[in-house]
Amino acid sequence: MTQQISRYLTAAAVAAATVVAPLAASALTAPATWTAQCPPGQTGVIYGCAPFCVAGKYLDTQTGLCMPVAPPPPAAAPRY
Repeated sequence: MTQQISRYLTAAAVAAATVVAPLAASALTAPATWTAQCPPGQTGVIYGCAPFCVAGKYLDTQTGLCMPVAPPPPAAAPRY
């Protein structure tokens, strides 16, 4: 009787090892995310990178907020 229980325990241990080993290996060798290749102010999307903020705003890397884009400076007055 004890020999039969020992066989079942051994079979259960081997089965558990064959299931756990590949899962542990895949968790340890997880690939780096490709979104890290996007330039600052952009975020990773399905097919590449996209601006993080909506049009007319930019990402302030100091605060992490989308700030309005400053208006362009006024044109220089003509000289006669």
